[in-house]
Amino acid sequence: MQGKIIKGIAGFYYVYANESAEVYECKAKGIFRKENKKPLVGDNVCMEVLDGEERTGNIVRILPRKNELVRPAVANIDQALVIFAIVKPEPNYNLLDRFLIMMERQGLSSILCFNKRDIASEEERDYAAALAALPKISWKGHCMYCGHCAPCP
Repeated sequence: MQGKIIKGIAGFYYVYANESAEVYECKAKGIFRKENKKPLVGDNVCMEVLDGEERTGNIVRILPRKNELVRPAVANIDQALVIFAIVKPEPNYNLLDRFLIMMERQGLSSILCFNKRDIASEEERDYAAALAALPKISWKGHCMYCGHCAPCP
């Protein structure tokens, strides 16, 4: 049976089964350790059902990944949403650069959101808007504030 890992906690993987639309608690077979492969949230997998009533199983195969991230450890991502505060705390632009470069390397579409616009000074809002408007890499700039999402001015 095929499914997608939706959660992983302490060696247990929760797999949403495509056929039955149910979630199974699974363990990974030892062969993955031998091959130095770790199942990740987002992985498409083949599993064998051990107990249908208890919904338990074993992951027997990890299907090919289209991409993966190390932090957080996830696979088969379609889009990334990066949220940074304009103020309180002050943004770490070096970290922002690292996030955006990592997304670009994986071929991910990214949306950059700056929040706390309502408590930022005009100068800080202008700086965030200028960053969001940079056309050099393929990410969309948006400012998020007061629970609404609107394009940066």
